[in-house]
Amino acid sequence: MLTAVFLSLFLGAAPSDGASSVSPQALDAPPVADETPTAWSCTVDTLRAGRECVFEAELTAAEPTREQGSSNVRLVQEMARKLCAEASRPSADEASPGDRSIAAVCERRTLAVAEERCALEETVLVDAKGRFAPDARACYRALAGVLQEAQMRSTVAKAYEKGTP
Repeated sequence: MLTAVFLSLFLGAAPSDGASSVSPQALDAPPVADETPTAWSCTVDTLRAGRECVFEAELTAAEPTREQGSSNVRLVQEMARKLCAEASRPSADEASPGDRSIAAVCERRTLAVAEERCALEETVLVDAKGRFAPDARACYRALAGVLQEAQMRSTVAKAYEKGTP
């Protein structure tokens, strides 16, 4: 008799509408992916600093157009002016102006990279929040290489000016 009472209480407490009684935070709940971008997204700041990042921009699909490719190249040109100017300064001396010849070489190389790898006609290069698109991976890595080379040249030039080999 006691078993019948417990059984009726147990069955009476179960949801009758067929809904699961497992909360979404429960350990045995099915996994739910969080698709929102993280703080590890690839941005101009990670490009400038040479930090590792994740390509996770929020983009909408669009028809491939030549105008989109041109827009991406213009965006890289705008970024290149500032990034190359920063890269042409020795890292220890942020107040001094950068080496103009190193900055000019950096900008020319950046333009070549932009036309070769960044003229994506299928997608925007950077989303509205400044994060690089997953399709822009080759572009980002090529730009990072150009900036690292400019930083190295600037450091070597500064050491040469001081007379240290």
